[in-house]
Amino acid sequence: MAGKPVQLSSCLSAMLNRKVLIIGAGSTGLALAQGLKKKGIPFTVYEKDARPHARERNWTFGLHWGAEPLRKLVPAHVFSQIEAAQVDPHVATKDTDRLPFKNGATGELIMHIESAKFYRLRRDKFRAMLLTDLAPDHEIQRGKELADLTYSLDGKTITAHFADNTSATGAILIATDGPHSRTRTLLVGEARAKPTPIDFASTMCFSTHTGEHALFLRAPPHHPLYSTRSGRTQTESWVFFHYISFPEARDSINTRSNAEHVRHQKQLARRFADPWRSVFEWMPADAPVWYAKLRNWDPSLPEHRWDNRLGRVTLAGDAAHPMTFQRGRHGIKHSKLFVGSEMVHDFWASYREPT
Repeated sequence: MAGKPVQLSSCLSAMLNRKVLIIGAGSTGLALAQGLKKKGIPFTVYEKDARPHARERNWTFGLHWGAEPLRKLVPAHVFSQIEAAQVDPHVATKDTDRLPFKNGATGELIMHIESAKFYRLRRDKFRAMLLTDLAPDHEIQRGKELADLTYSLDGKTITAHFADNTSATGAILIATDGPHSRTRTLLVGEARAKPTPIDFASTMCFSTHTGEHALFLRAPPHHPLYSTRSGRTQTESWVFFHYISFPEARDSINTRSNAEHVRHQKQLARRFADPWRSVFEWMPADAPVWYAKLRNWDPSLPEHRWDNRLGRVTLAGDAAHPMTFQRGRHGIKHSKLFVGSEMVHDFWASYREPT
């Protein structure tokens, strides 16, 4: 009868909403999206930033044992771009590498860590790589800030409600929305979701230098490079990324200006050997920097456990375990485990073949 609302069966409703909702378009969320697309599992990524490069902060990181899970996770033509995502795409990655750990005060080698391929990547270029072939508006939607979550009574779907008064319903929601995850707050409450400061902080520095200084800083085995910009020969355009972590009381409020942060890092660097001392000493007084208080959040604590609503919602990457530096590969591992799980395949098969 005209005008009468149609009551969908729970099975039909589940079929119409059989997709994965991914909250957050960082490295973990995009890697997960690529893996789902490769497997033919429907998904949409929802990102609160309206533009791909809305955030000014950027950094570099190393990818070593996480490279193999990533290679298996994403399509081959996506992974083939990884060399171009490096800080210096002109230098080919060796099949085997050695990561040196040195005494900062003396420069003395403490030990080498043997590694397979060790990619030195820039975050913005890596994310651009992972955006390959993801369709705007359909597979990735921007300007979608998560406001709330609701769950169907039949246990089959989850709905994400956004600040722009839109919503999306799916079978599973995986939150990869970073260390200050809104999803985590919705799952465990605001007080328990807050990362804990660890009494240390860092100031991330980006500097350019004269050609002579740049060549000295870049000479093997030194590698604080961030970008080669105009190419290998334009040494004055090279950007170096460097930082020194320092003790800072967790309840203190840091009010340093940009120039004061630069002076503070220069002061800390006086105790170091070259090239670390010089890269800070030669840093311009107005070099761009950004400060961060270091925090973590331990998902194994009893008070941090969340109700996954019959397997419909979970956290991954920094949303699941914000940590200090040198640990970014775990987000890639989470994505690989989600997509590679036989449970995921069995679950999706049950949606394709309703009874």
